[in-house]
Amino acid sequence: MPTLEPVCKRLFANSSSAVKCLVGGLLLVIPVAHFLAFGLLYALIDQARRGEYPEWPSWRGWKRLFLDGMVAFVIFLVLGAAPICAGWILSWPLRSAPIGLLRLLPLIPGVVLAAPLTTAGIYRYQRARSFAAAFRLAELAGMLESCRSGLCVPTLAFLGFVAVGCPLMPVTLFAGMAVVFTFYAMYFRAIEESRKAGSHSS
Repeated sequence: MPTLEPVCKRLFANSSSAVKCLVGGLLLVIPVAHFLAFGLLYALIDQARRGEYPEWPSWRGWKRLFLDGMVAFVIFLVLGAAPICAGWILSWPLRSAPIGLLRLLPLIPGVVLAAPLTTAGIYRYQRARSFAAAFRLAELAGMLESCRSGLCVPTLAFLGFVAVGCPLMPVTLFAGMAVVFTFYAMYFRAIEESRKAGSHSS
């Protein structure tokens, strides 16, 4: 199974990666242009899904990046941002309770599952080119169940990285998303390949 370390080494092996992260982070905070940033994330997931070594895509295909980024952003809103927002709303009745950080408990499922769930949705969209496939909850739950042993650590590492790099928030957020989305796509691919190998040997 893939681990975070080789993903990080692959994505940040040369000087151009720093430029891509800087530009991607800046694009994240610019309305409409943020689709280009999500297009880069979409491309990284697609590479991992096809079993290719992940590397930053070229800006030359910016029209494709923009269109793919719109798809990725919609999936992110539904599968990533919406659960976090739902947890935030559910935590409001607890704000006045004297229970410390326990007030944030409703946020935990959305925060932990946002990255793998978004990646799974984009992964499924890329296979079927269909939003219906991206939002089939039973299949998404099956994908998360299949990688449950490697579910929390990458997300916690991502959150820690973003927290430490808070002064550079857009850049560290984009870089973290690139790593964790690529990792989960590679993980899903590895599980698919192991199942195929198992079915062929039986």
